Amino acid sequence: MTVAEVMAEIAKEIVFYDQSGGGVTFSGGEPLSQPDFLYALLQGCKEIELHTAVDTSGFAPSEVLSRIGQSVDLWLYDLKLMDDEKHRHYTGVSNELILRNLKELSLQDETIIVRVAIVPGINDDEDNLFRLGEFVASLAHPPQVDILAYNKMGLEKYKRLKRGYAFHETQPPSDESIAEAAATLRECGLQVKTGG
Repeated sequence: MTVAEVMAEIAKEIVFYDQSGGGVTFSGGEPLSQPDFLYALLQGCKEIELHTAVDTSGFAPSEVLSRIGQSVDLWLYDLKLMDDEKHRHYTGVSNELILRNLKELSLQDETIIVRVAIVPGINDDEDNLFRLGEFVASLAHPPQVDILAYNKMGLEKYKRLKRGYAFHETQPPSDESIAEAAATLRECGLQVKTGG
């Protein structure tokens, strides 16, 4: 689709945005992997005074975040694992750039919500959560943290794409596990919300 085509779709919903106080969230995949397209869409939303949010892993050149940041009202920033080796194992990339970008956004006093999807057996251990909590609490402007429960919604998509799904046997976390994760992060002095 072109920018004009996407903006035409967005414009159809303006009455709902006005009534709800909502706006447009760009997610993916990874919206920062198409920075020029995303920037043009964000500019289009600003022209018609729509609130904008970008849901990102933060894995993008710092210049990209800096360039589009002026047009983003809210960053929904996903953090997964604090241990770089484990992060590489499960995502295929280092978390160094991701953490550096989050620090930079916080220094710029951007509005951020850090989102942590709890995946049993992967990132729900106390060490990871405590390290994550300490890191977020150390930011210039510590953001709210939303705890999300891993779900199997991606399983059907992977089947349609005829791709292997690495977490086929992984079950969603229990309510107790979510509550424990939230408690660990609150111990770090963070504002934590479950769901998101």
